[in-house]
This record gives sequence, C-alpha cells and structure tokens, in this order.
Amino acid sequence: MSHFCTCADRACPLNPANHEKGCDLCIQKCLQLGEIPSCFFNAVTTAERPEAYTYQGFAKFVEKHRG
Repeated sequence: MSHFCTCADRACPLNPANHEKGCDLCIQKCLQLGEIPSCFFNAVTTAERPEAYTYQGFAKFVEKHRG
C-alpha cells in the first residue's frame, strides 16, 4: 500500500511510512491535541513551516499564503 503523506518528518512514529495503519494514527493524535496535520499545511505551501499546528495557526497560515 502506498501513501500520499506529504509529511517530511519520517522520524515520527505516526508517519504512515513507519507502520501499516495509514494516516489514522496521525489524525487521531491531531484531533486529541486540537491540531491540524502537517499535510494540510503542505497543501498550502512547503516553502515555510507554520508557527503553530492549531486551528488558528492554520487559518493564519492560509490567510498569509493564499490571502
């Protein structure tokens, strides 16, 4: 099974490249912490890392790069 994950953090144990459970583990962690997965930020741009992976951080990131 191939994954489309755009997360560059291959050291993360939740990265789909490191197990057979797809994106589920990452999504579960993000939901528990009130965060947005990095793949959503990467869909906007990979040229810059976000300040915060929160919902508010994502809104600011999108506004900055797509506004």
